[in-house]
Amino acid sequence: MDIRQTLQQYFGYNEFRHNQQEIIENVLAKNDSIVLMPTGGGKSLCYQIPALVFEGVTIVVSPLIALMKDQVDALKLNGIAAAFLNSSQSSFEQAAIIQRLNSNQLKLLYVAPERLLGQNSLLNYLKDINVSLFAIDEAHCISHWGHDFRPEYLVLGQLKMQFPHTPIIALTATADKLTKQDIIQKLEVTNYTVFENSFNRPNISYFIKQKRNYLQQLLEYLAVHKDDCGIIYCLSRNSTESLAENLRERGYAAAAYHAGLEKNIKERNQEQFLRDEIKIIVATIAFGMGINKSNVRFVVHVDLPKNIEGYYQETGRAGRDGLPSEALLFFSGADVFKLKNFATIEGNAEQSKIMLKKLDQMAALCSTRQCRRQYLLNYFDEPAPAFCGSCDVCLSEEEKADATVEAQKLLSAVSRLNGKFGMNYVIDFLRGSTTTRSEHQSLKTYGIGKDISKDQWKQYVRELLQLKYLQQSDGEYPVLQLNEMSMQILKGELPVSLVKTTTARKETASVTPAYSRVQNELFKQLKDIRYQLAREENVAAFQVFSDATLVEMATYLPLTTSDLANISGFGNLKLVKYGSLFLDPIIDYCRANGLTGRMSEKAPKRQRMVSQSTKPTETKIASLQLFQQGRDIDEIAAARGLKRGTIEEHLGHFVFTGEIDIYQLVSKNKLEVIKEAITGHKNSLAIGPVKQQLGDGYSYGEITAVINYLRRMKEG
Repeated sequence: MDIRQTLQQYFGYNEFRHNQQEIIENVLAKNDSIVLMPTGGGKSLCYQIPALVFEGVTIVVSPLIALMKDQVDALKLNGIAAAFLNSSQSSFEQAAIIQRLNSNQLKLLYVAPERLLGQNSLLNYLKDINVSLFAIDEAHCISHWGHDFRPEYLVLGQLKMQFPHTPIIALTATADKLTKQDIIQKLEVTNYTVFENSFNRPNISYFIKQKRNYLQQLLEYLAVHKDDCGIIYCLSRNSTESLAENLRERGYAAAAYHAGLEKNIKERNQEQFLRDEIKIIVATIAFGMGINKSNVRFVVHVDLPKNIEGYYQETGRAGRDGLPSEALLFFSGADVFKLKNFATIEGNAEQSKIMLKKLDQMAALCSTRQCRRQYLLNYFDEPAPAFCGSCDVCLSEEEKADATVEAQKLLSAVSRLNGKFGMNYVIDFLRGSTTTRSEHQSLKTYGIGKDISKDQWKQYVRELLQLKYLQQSDGEYPVLQLNEMSMQILKGELPVSLVKTTTARKETASVTPAYSRVQNELFKQLKDIRYQLAREENVAAFQVFSDATLVEMATYLPLTTSDLANISGFGNLKLVKYGSLFLDPIIDYCRANGLTGRMSEKAPKRQRMVSQSTKPTETKIASLQLFQQGRDIDEIAAARGLKRGTIEEHLGHFVFTGEIDIYQLVSKNKLEVIKEAITGHKNSLAIGPVKQQLGDGYSYGEITAVINYLRRMKEG
C-alpha cells in the first residue's frame, strides 16, 4: 500500500498538505527530519503515515499526557493499533501495553520523555523491539533557547547513539533560528533535512485590545460567540477559577483548568471540554493543556503571554480544522511589569536575559501599529505583506496628524528627567501628577501635558518607540532614553506624525466563499448526530468528524455513498460505520427543502478504487440490482471493484427502505444477538461499541443492516 492509499484508507484524505509528502518520503528513506510546521498544519501525519508503512513500532515522544490520549483515541477510531505509556496509568495498565509491544501488536506507542530513562527505563527494553522510527513532538522543549525548555528532553540526545540506524523526526510549531540549531545539535543528528513551512494561519484573525474592565469586554465578545467552543488563558490559577465561576453565573458552560487542580477534576473538565459538554475552558498560560480539539473557534488571553512563541502556540489551538477562528488578547502595560518577575531566573543571568528579551518582543507585538500577522511572521524570519485584512490593525482606519509639538514635550520631559525613569513616571510628570517627586515639580516641563489623557500619552510613547524616535533600556525596570533621532525632533529638524484617532471596523473573521452557502439547520442536525455517536463510542465529538467535515456535508449536500466518499474525513472504516447515519438525514433535508446535491461545485477528491463505469448517483442501485440477480456480497464487490464493507453498507440501506428483507443479509440467530447488543447500548446509533462487544464473528455491515431494520420497524 503506498502512502496516498494509506492516507485515504485510514484518515479519509486524498491530498497531502504543504510539504507533508516530501517529509514522509524522507522519513521512509530512513533519513532524519527536522520539521517546523504551524499548529494545525498536520505534523502528526508526518510520522503516523510512515508508522503504518514501516514494519515495527514507531515511538512518539510527547511531553503532554492529555495530547497523548487525544491522539491515541483518534488513531483507534481510525482502526490503528496505538497506545500510550505515562504516569496516569496503573502498573497493571502499563504491563498490558508492554505485553502488546512485545507481541508486535502496536504501530504507534506514545511515551513521555522521562519514561525512556529512569527507574523503569524503556530505552534498554526497546533494543529488543523492532523500532521503526522515533518521533519527537514539541521538539523545542530540548532547547535552552526555546520558550518551553524541559530538562527531561535532554535524554533524547542518547537516541542516535543507542539506535544509530533508526530514523528520527523532530517536530515543532515554534522555533526561531537559535532554537532550530539547538534542536539539531542536542539530538546529534547528522544525515538530516530541515523542512520549514509557513507559520501563517490564514484562517485565524488576530485582535489586540487595551485592557479596561476586561470582564465586561470579555462578556461583550462572548455574547456573539454563544454557540462556539473557546479557550481563555489567564496568568494565575486563582484567576482561572474566579473567571470560570463568573462565566457560569452568567449562563456560560465554563470550567477552570490548571496544574493545581486535583487530578480527577482536571481530567473531568478536560474530557467535558473535548466532548463539547463544556464550551469554554479557562486555563493558566503557564500550563500546557496539550489539547488536540479541532473545533476551537476562539482563543482569548486576558493576561499577557510571556513570549511570542507561547502566544503563537496558544492562539494556534483555534481553528485546527481550517475554519475561520479568532484570537483576542487584552493588553495592559501592568502585565509586562508583572511578568518581568516571572521571566527572571535566579542564578541564571543568561537565561534571564533571553526570557526578558522575549517578553519585550511580546509587548512590542501588542504596542505596534504594524499588521499583527506581519509582525508575527517576521518574528519567525518569514516575510509577509504589510496588510493581511484580518487583524485589528488592518481592520482599523487610522487618522494621523502632525504631533511634532506633543513629541517634543515628551522628549523634553525624558531629557529633564535625565533618562532615568520609565514610561508611567514620565507621563505622570507630563500631566502634573502630585505623585511626582517634589524636586521634579519645579522643572520647566512639569505639567505641560495636562491636556492629553494618560492613555493617549501611552500610545504616543509606544509609537515613538516603534518609530525609533525614542528608546527604552533593557532590564527588569526599563527607562525611557533619548537617541540621535530624538535630538533631531527636539531641534525641529524632524517633523512627527502620530495616530490621533482610530476607528475599528466590525471584528469578523473572513468566511471561505464556498462555506457561505452552508445549510445551518442541517449543520446543527449533523452536529447532534455526531454528538450522540461520540457519547456512545466514548470519544470526543471532533474525533468522530471535525466541524470542517460537517460543514462540507452541509454545504455540498452529498446524496450517495460515492458522494460521501469525496467528503474530507471519510476514510474506508468511517464510510462503512457512519455513512448511512449521515447520508439519510441529508437526503431527508434536501427533500424537505427542495434542494439538490452540490458535489459538482466541490473540488474533486482523488477517487478511491471504484468502477468508473457506474455513475455516483446509481451506486447503491447497482449493488441492489446485482444482489437481486442472485449474486452474493463477495461477488458484487469483485464485479464492482469495491470493498465488501461498502457493498454491505449499500444493501443495508435497502433494508431500511424495505427493498431487501433483513434475513437475506443476517441469519435469524445473528439478528437476535445483534438486537440484544444494540438494546444493551440503549438503542444507540453508534456501531463501534456493538462491534467491539460482538467481536470478529459479526461484521460492520451486518450490524448496520440490523440498525436499519430496527429504524424501519420504529418509523414504520
